[in-house]
Amino acid sequence: MTAIRIGAVHALTASIEPIEAAFAQAWPSVEIVNLCDESLYSDYARWGCETEEITRRVTALLEYSVQSGSQGILFSGSLFSKSVQSARAEMSVPVLTAYEAMIEAAFAAGDCLGLLATVPDTIVAIERDTADYADANGFSFTLRSQLVVGAMDALRGGDSARHDALVAEAANELADCQALMLAQHSMGRSRPLITAIPGRQVVTSPDTAVLKLKRLLDESASKTAPETGNAG
Repeated sequence: MTAIRIGAVHALTASIEPIEAAFAQAWPSVEIVNLCDESLYSDYARWGCETEEITRRVTALLEYSVQSGSQGILFSGSLFSKSVQSARAEMSVPVLTAYEAMIEAAFAAGDCLGLLATVPDTIVAIERDTADYADANGFSFTLRSQLVVGAMDALRGGDSARHDALVAEAANELADCQALMLAQHSMGRSRPLITAIPGRQVVTSPDTAVLKLKRLLDESASKTAPETGNAG
């Protein structure tokens, strides 16, 4: 039986390892095909927003992933959710933004939420989308967000150990929430270093994205499977 092919599209090479680890844990039978374009992150940093040009390139990456046979796609770049949402309306397969599944999982854990991110604009985007999700579902919540200063610089400079240590240290300052969101896929690698606290669930974007995509494809397969029965 041919393995299900999943496309994983990235704006940082550091996001590849966490997403592959999440698949290995929750869905090891799939074939993962990674696409990475770090110019997206560089140009976002230069321009400060998702421009039409960035959206065009995100769309092209997603289309290429579909053309290569991907049956579902995860886009790991947390800064590009608007571009992904715009592009996926025309896609023939399920496409998930970096953190939509994480927000859903956080609300399943409680209404007192914490958020760690290593990029300021990611905090802005997730706060916006968390509020939108709560409004759409009639949820009330509190959210405390914190930027992990220096972590992204360390990661892009090749010091992943320092990045992970800074994230784990910052997590200690958000001990009183019911769900602690690690905003970016590149932060998933820090999860094992975070101190376990009773009553607090740590949710990561790669782990939750893999589980949601698996559920979507399982549901799709069950709907299209032929019915079997005994002939009368």
